[in-house]
Amino acid sequence: MDKNKLKDQANKFWEKGNYTKAVSLFEEILKFDPEGEKGMLLRIAFCYEKMGKKEEAIFNFIQAAKMFAKSGFFLKAIATLKNVLELAPTHSETQELIADLYAKDGKFYNPVQKSTIIQTDKLVSQQPEKKETILSTTKEEIEFVSDEDLIPLEDDYIEEVEEHFTANDIFNMQITEPAPIIDASSLLMPLPEIPLFSELDRDVFIEVMDKMKLKRYKPGALLIREGDDAHAFYIVADGNVRVKKELVDGKEIQLAILGKGDFFGEMAIIGNAKRTASVEAVTDLEVFELSTLIFDNIIAKYASVRQILYKFYKNRLLHNLINTSPIFAGLEPSKRLLFLKLFKSKQIPANYHLLQQGGEITGLYIVVDGAIKVYRFLEETKRQDIATIARGGVVGEMSILTGERPVAFCSTINETWVLRLMPEDFLTLKRDYPKAVEYLSELYSDRVYELDLITKLKLGIC
Repeated sequence: MDKNKLKDQANKFWEKGNYTKAVSLFEEILKFDPEGEKGMLLRIAFCYEKMGKKEEAIFNFIQAAKMFAKSGFFLKAIATLKNVLELAPTHSETQELIADLYAKDGKFYNPVQKSTIIQTDKLVSQQPEKKETILSTTKEEIEFVSDEDLIPLEDDYIEEVEEHFTANDIFNMQITEPAPIIDASSLLMPLPEIPLFSELDRDVFIEVMDKMKLKRYKPGALLIREGDDAHAFYIVADGNVRVKKELVDGKEIQLAILGKGDFFGEMAIIGNAKRTASVEAVTDLEVFELSTLIFDNIIAKYASVRQILYKFYKNRLLHNLINTSPIFAGLEPSKRLLFLKLFKSKQIPANYHLLQQGGEITGLYIVVDGAIKVYRFLEETKRQDIATIARGGVVGEMSILTGERPVAFCSTINETWVLRLMPEDFLTLKRDYPKAVEYLSELYSDRVYELDLITKLKLGIC
């Protein structure tokens, strides 16, 4: 009997739960091509596990892991060895093998080889159309955040700030420590190939891997649902996942296809927020799962891990903004980076005025992270709260479109990352990006209506 027929027969026995007959056929298949049939070793190991033959299962898991490592599939090898630790948590040989494999691999991801924001058309085409999909920016058009915008303002610096500053004060003042004003497009640069757990010594790495769970999913399985609480962080050991987000109008946008070595789930944990997107398995999938408690302990203890994760966090925020914020929606993906070049980036502490009621026109602002409160004074001491602007939102469009002084205060609620378009650059935006101006004009009309309605309700007219 040829190899393919043996495989079909073996798989039928496997599906029926006849593991004794299945394992004998898998072992026959392995004889045809010991080097090329690494998957057979895994099947054999799983058969023995199902049969309750622990030692045979462990032996074959280890052999399969060695074969994967020999072929350069280090993450797959580590994932395979995790099966051994599930059977024998203190299996010292396996713990040592995992540490050796990690040392040889030297990485949990390769950001240059595989961007976390790449959209793989081949994989997308395998998924049935559920909702209208909007084009997103591809790997060639957006890369990774540089180090420059990633160091948060020092706590002691923030505590010293007692008075309000205008946006011009903030963008012009010389701050010794971080949060420099930079061209927003310069954030999109490749990250260096630094291992995620590069500073963990051997014993600690073994401990971390021991605490990680290996989970398997079938295609279509939902690992993360948008809006849910965050309970875990994930690293892809084998297979692919799709990151997707539902927009306000009900349309669905694909944000990424992630593969071996990529990680996800960190945004909600780092940002202390709900899940910002859904993640589903595209193929048969194996992932390492780390609980939020262990995740928090690791990033608190190891600076290198924390820095890398913050870089990815910032990068994904910016990527999500470009692909989901309405101001970018009317632009072709190829034009979104050119549009972004008009803006300057800045992280701003809480309680800073970006705009002051009756003050100068300081610019147009897009919120990347954080929140801005909008309020005004109808009389000298009577404050009226108008709105809270969160991620992807825009403020300053009313004054920049009309040339009139701001009609409200726009102040940061917490540390907020904004993109700022200077008033003098609005003519360029108006000339080159009419779709963006069209959106701003619609936003302006909506806000004029809302302000008018708020005023009428306040006066008891309607």
